[in-house]
Amino acid sequence: MEFRILGSLEVWTGDGRRVPFEGSRQERLLAALLLNADISVPVARLVDAVWDERPPATATRQVRNLAGVLRRRFAEADPDAPPVLLTDGRGYRITLTGHRLDARAFTDRLALARREADAGRSPAAVDGLREALALWRGPALDGLAVDADAPGAVALDELRLTAWEECLDLELSLGRHRAAVPELTALVVDHPLRERFTGQLMRALHGSGRAPEGLTAYRRFAERLADELGLDPGPELRALHLELLATEPARAEPVHPEAAPPAAAPAAAPPAAAPPVETPPPPPAQLPPALPTFVGRGTELRVLDSLLTTPATGATGAAVPVCALSGPAGVGKTTLAVDWAHRARDRFPDGQLYADLHGYSVAAPLTPHTVLARFLRALGVPGDRIPAAPDEAAALYRSLLADRRLLVVLDNARDAEQVRPLLPGAPDCRTVVTSRTRLDGLTARNGAHPLVLDVLPAHQALRLLARIAGEHRTRAEPHAAAELTAACGRLPLALAITASRLAAFPGRSLADHAVELLDAEHRLSALQIDGDATSAVRAAFDLSYRSLPAEARSLLRLLALAPAVGVSSGAAAALTDTPTAAVRPVLDHLATAHLLTHEDHHRYRLNDLLRLYAAERCTAETGTAERRAALERLSSWYLHHADSPALPPAPPVADHPWSRGHHLIGLHLDEWVEVDRLAALAACAAQAPDAP
Repeated sequence: MEFRILGSLEVWTGDGRRVPFEGSRQERLLAALLLNADISVPVARLVDAVWDERPPATATRQVRNLAGVLRRRFAEADPDAPPVLLTDGRGYRITLTGHRLDARAFTDRLALARREADAGRSPAAVDGLREALALWRGPALDGLAVDADAPGAVALDELRLTAWEECLDLELSLGRHRAAVPELTALVVDHPLRERFTGQLMRALHGSGRAPEGLTAYRRFAERLADELGLDPGPELRALHLELLATEPARAEPVHPEAAPPAAAPAAAPPAAAPPVETPPPPPAQLPPALPTFVGRGTELRVLDSLLTTPATGATGAAVPVCALSGPAGVGKTTLAVDWAHRARDRFPDGQLYADLHGYSVAAPLTPHTVLARFLRALGVPGDRIPAAPDEAAALYRSLLADRRLLVVLDNARDAEQVRPLLPGAPDCRTVVTSRTRLDGLTARNGAHPLVLDVLPAHQALRLLARIAGEHRTRAEPHAAAELTAACGRLPLALAITASRLAAFPGRSLADHAVELLDAEHRLSALQIDGDATSAVRAAFDLSYRSLPAEARSLLRLLALAPAVGVSSGAAAALTDTPTAAVRPVLDHLATAHLLTHEDHHRYRLNDLLRLYAAERCTAETGTAERRAALERLSSWYLHHADSPALPPAPPVADHPWSRGHHLIGLHLDEWVEVDRLAALAACAAQAPDAP
């Protein structure tokens, strides 16, 4: 769910429905909790937030009742969403796990933009600040009185103004004076006593050749400050005023006609000064650094190389040199795209454009117009000349690239619609798009060349482990190294995390680490880096899982109950108690999102790590009765479709959770299991007394 407090209080479900509330007390309670998201708020403080003064004797009970109503409202609005409102000690806590709060997104983007500014990357910092400010729809909790927690809302409003000031300072440092004047004029009207806005307006006017208006802005501010507060402007603004006075050209004194001296012979006019030569902006070079740990992918690199000489051809016959690179979370799509882009950059003398589209991210996906504005600025278009209409901005973008040889890398795309306006129309440009889902629409309508990235082959997985952890360690313990790569599912993200943890503990043996990682029950918890929540396999899977529609999430959870990694469409239909024809589109959706592998016409495969993740979600989100009923239906289906249903079940493998007390999660098989053996295993599972 998405919670919005940067403006009026709003709550939206994942499928775009607004959650209604009844009465201001519910809204006040929710506002107080959201201002303290992920922190327990005592009931006594919530009482003060709900009632301005003189709360009734029953206030504590009413707060608890209101909390219960909010819980039910959230559950009814989105039954598949994780819990939102938790009881925590003597109070309540809003948890944002699996949810989004616009205020948290704002502060995260602001922090990232400030890091860009500290690193001297002013254009990137401006883009980040603009994205953060775009999240605001008005004052925090606009229209809702929250007296007890007013400091939280006031602090957000102040942080917004500070971010605005920082953004405009950077804009002015980049010479964007004319574009800043209208915005600063409005800000000075809205915040007439905010000295920094007045100083910025003075600089913007002076830089636009309107120095007298800048001096007028100072005079008005000084007069208002004296009238309302009896104060003088601060030393910085006074110094700026003196600076503008010093650079203002002196005015000639008027001469009375009668006192005018006799006219002298006209002197020869001095030669006109040559107009200043505008230096064209340097070609954009926006690629992130390539990773020194990149290994393998020779086949995929050759496919990308082929784009340099043989562009794809669309259905209309027009050249559309686009590669749509897709694959599951953590498989290394960005690493491959960036590494190839650096190898090929000499083929693109007019530069390289790069954008993370945030298609699968804790932040909201970027709109095409936001990215177009960034690209146009990088190509030398002043901010005030960027069209506000998305279609016009896209047309200007394509016009600028018409005769250029330029590479565009669009990373982490959500869907084809997010990408299409960003595609160049020039045959000498190239575009690489990465996404967690197959962008079949780009292939069908834009002639994109699809390239699916799978996990690393075993020998390349070992090379990646050795490159980070140390080749001497993998050579000393080859068997343990092979076990680690297998436990990581040969997924590059999991391998990099494991190798980084090994590098941090050079005295620890690979065998000891393998023992920890081979524990299926705790494997996903081990595949994360302390202090970096985003560098975790579970977190990467979360982003893909939350993007699925409800029926696809439900099916993925139930697939973890099957006694093998492979499942047919008929077995999936039995699990979900739906017709086979109805479940096949859902299976295909999961395959398109790279959460399943389509093995053949009717069979699908769930890889090891995703199976563990699906099992976690099944335990957390699917009730015991529903799991038991699904297993019984699956057992019946297998028994009726087996060639030899009386065949005794094969002994569970050591990693099978039945060997740990019949808790049905995480069976890891490297090859398909015969149908008759599956039938027997399923029958055994359904008869287990403590099956879920």
